[in-house]
Amino acid sequence: MAKDGEKSEWKDFVWNPRTREFLGRTASSWGLIILFYIIFYLFLGGLFALTMYIMLQTLDDHKPTWQDRLSTPGLVIRPHADEAFEIVYSIQKTESWDMYAQALDKFLSPYNNTLQAQKNHECTPDQYFLQEDSGDVKNNPKRSCQFNRTILDACSGLEDRYYGYQIGQPCIIIKLNRVIGLLPGKDGQAPSVTCGAKVIPFFPSQ
Repeated sequence: MAKDGEKSEWKDFVWNPRTREFLGRTASSWGLIILFYIIFYLFLGGLFALTMYIMLQTLDDHKPTWQDRLSTPGLVIRPHADEAFEIVYSIQKTESWDMYAQALDKFLSPYNNTLQAQKNHECTPDQYFLQEDSGDVKNNPKRSCQFNRTILDACSGLEDRYYGYQIGQPCIIIKLNRVIGLLPGKDGQAPSVTCGAKVIPFFPSQ
């Protein structure tokens, strides 16, 4: 009998025909609580959208707001075979250095003179190419200066398609990553990079 009473109480909780309550609430009570949560979540969604809108108004589409995490540019070194950036090959074994020449061909292909003339600006040598905004009119996107691969002379791959690897004088291309607002060099002097070969000792020496 007790089990029948518990079953009756459970059924009355789900739907009570006398008070017309569903799960302990009348239709008007359910309507009010649903209306409250609809308004509540609409308010939260609107507040989130307003916050995002205000934040996006402070951002620039073309440059980061904060740039204090990187004071000097990083370097891109090509070619490289692995994360150690060690270039090891034998002149006699063509297959050991041919991949380096192919990697340089792929890396330098966007710097062909014809492509650079089509896409980029011909800048005055040894002068900064500053592109200031005109009041509220943003000078964007910024234009890049031409960098023709012929500037690289023997390392351009145009005269020597093997980039010196077949004669033991390999070419290494070093490219500085762009840092917005950074003027490279110091006191008007262009930045310079000193490179040196790693001498591997052999034992015994004879």
